[in-house]
Amino acid sequence: MIELIEASLKELHCHGMLDNVRDIIEAAKEKQDSLLQTLQKLLEVEIEYRKTRSLMYRLKLAKLPQIKSLETFDTTESALERKALDELIECHYIQKAENILLIGGSGTGKSHVALSLAHVALQKGYKIKFYKFSDLARRLLQAKEHCYEANLMAHLQRYHLLVIDEVGYLPTDKQAGALLFELFSNLYEKVSLILTTHLAFNEWGELFGSLKATKAIIDRLTHHCKILETGNTSWRLKERTAQDANS
Repeated sequence: MIELIEASLKELHCHGMLDNVRDIIEAAKEKQDSLLQTLQKLLEVEIEYRKTRSLMYRLKLAKLPQIKSLETFDTTESALERKALDELIECHYIQKAENILLIGGSGTGKSHVALSLAHVALQKGYKIKFYKFSDLARRLLQAKEHCYEANLMAHLQRYHLLVIDEVGYLPTDKQAGALLFELFSNLYEKVSLILTTHLAFNEWGELFGSLKATKAIIDRLTHHCKILETGNTSWRLKERTAQDANS
């Protein structure tokens, strides 16, 4: 009988149940669980299995360069307040298609916070995609060259959250800037963005092809946006200084 059950579970693609059905049935016999209790345990195993598979798939899709946690972010060494970060954990900003802009000097934890928030969102079931700003510009140019930039932009609109790191660290040419302008305009009020940058708004210049386009994008980005400043004190420089002092 158990072989027939396993064959049915395999045909139904219930792999969580399939991997655990024998152990659960044996445990149910020992504890004298009812049929309903046993069925409930089998269903719970399958649900957890599918949640894990879904998370692993979305994590692979997101292409996060690292897994970071807000628990390891020390706000005592940052201009950020813990309360401001804790308010973002529920991901209400994604539900409202709001943006988060992290502004601060190099080494102040902008990327750490961005990656941590992305991982929290992944665990809550959202679809995420990570890009460095320069890589996104390059990807759009490649798509333009092969005449599928519209498809790429439509594809990116299917995500719940895009994390775009290091905005303005490398210059973009005008064609890339124009494509980025079009993409950001399409994402406006549809997809949440988390952006990190070391530049103040008055330093964005012709980031999106022209001063006029850049101003328009800044208006859109900040319309529904939480702006978090991380300051200018570099953690990495502090750690290096401490290491040198102890060596």
